Amino acid sequence: MTQETQNLSREINAALRKKDRPGRLKKLSDGYGVTINLLTDLFGCVLIGLALGLLIRSYFGASVLWVAGLTILGGIAGLWTVVRYALSRDKKEK
Repeated sequence: MTQETQNLSREINAALRKKDRPGRLKKLSDGYGVTINLLTDLFGCVLIGLALGLLIRSYFGASVLWVAGLTILGGIAGLWTVVRYALSRDKKEK
């Protein structure tokens, strides 16, 4: 190896080591990312339940109870996703 490639290799390794250090900003962004993912899952499940209820109502002429029921089931599925994440996170910490 030439001197230039050795210097470049050292600089790359130093940058990689510096990148791997967890900082306060990284922890905060991970927390916000988890929050956004959980909220997206929760509201996404509710919206999917609502959409399915509306589709069933429009295609089959079902009552509004189908829309309400599927929306509630979507909410339950979203909450179950959040609870499952919390339980897995708790298990990892122990």
